[in-house]
Parts: sequence; C-alpha cells; structure tokens
Amino acid sequence: MKAQITIDRARTWMAIAAVGLLALGSFWLYDTVRRQGADDYNRTSARQEPDYYVENFNFIKLSNNGKANYHVTGQSLVHLPRTDQYDIKEPRISSFDTQRTPITINAARAVVEQKSEVLSPKRTEDVVHLYDQVRVERPQGINSSFMRVETEYLQLLPDSDIVRTDQRIRLITDNGETDATGMIANNANQELRLLSKVHARLFKHK
Repeated sequence: MKAQITIDRARTWMAIAAVGLLALGSFWLYDTVRRQGADDYNRTSARQEPDYYVENFNFIKLSNNGKANYHVTGQSLVHLPRTDQYDIKEPRISSFDTQRTPITINAARAVVEQKSEVLSPKRTEDVVHLYDQVRVERPQGINSSFMRVETEYLQLLPDSDIVRTDQRIRLITDNGETDATGMIANNANQELRLLSKVHARLFKHK
C-alpha cells in the first residue's frame, strides 16, 4: 500500500513538474518575444531621431575634377538616419565655376537627399529641396545679366546645375518683373523657362 502511495505521489509530482516546466517555457517565450518587440520598437524610434547635428556649418562640395562645385553654409544641420536626409536651417548655397556666372541661393530651410544605391528607390543624384522665402540671385556677368528669383519652394539638382519649381515665382531683372507658375532654369547653358500663367511688367529706362 505504501509503495502504491509513493508511486501515485511520484506520478502526481511529475505531472505538476511537467505543467510547471510548460508554464515556465511559455512565460520565457512570451518574455523573449516581448523583449524582442520592445528592442525593435526602440531601434525604430531611435532611427527616427537625428543621429548627429552641426551648428554654424560650412561645407564645400567638390566635383569629379576636384574643383569646388558649390559651397553650403547654414545655421544648423541635422542628419536623419531613417531617411538619410539632412535638414538645414537658414541655408545659403553658392555655386562656383570659372566658365559660368555663379548663383547664390538663400532659404529658410532645406532638405538634402544625397545620391544612394542602398535606398529604394535609388537616388541617382543629389537633390536639395528649399522651402520658405527662397531667393536665387545671379549677378551681372560678362555673358549674363542680373537676375533674381523669389518663391516659396525650389528644387536644386547640383550635379545637373538645374533649379526648378512648380510653385509661383517672381523673376526680377534689370528690364522688369515677371510673375509665373513653374520654372526650370539651367545654369549650365544659361537657359530659363517659365511654365505657365506668365505676367510681365517692363521697366522704363530713362
């Protein structure tokens, strides 16, 4: 009888131990998944935050021949790792070329997307988005006249030396002022196209 009780008790404790191990394993699995999810969330949240910033920066972009292509300064620069973009406050961009008249661009804010083979879709060239109180100015040169463009948004393609916008713009020259919607300007060949709703006012020179 005592042996029977001992065997029954052993079976009972084995069953309890098996249930306990199962419960412990389930808790461990739940805790592991929970921790993994929290880690993934934290990594995602971290990627959304800037990983570095620079104040009062000064940056020179070099072309393939090693000469200065354009010069960028600003109040602050912040890098966003999740999108691999640079957010710039008070940017000032100046182009440099011995063959063409340089241009200077000012804005309240800029977002820079660098060319990348890793991102999807791929970025085949640098793109600079300029926002708020954007002003492009080209001084009078040997082969060009004074020009200033004012708008609230402008896209700059430094590698192609092109600026463009689909927003309202005001073009100011020595001869008058022109309002239009949309513009494409190619500094490489000194061409400028106004796309629609063009209204011009000519100055009278004495």
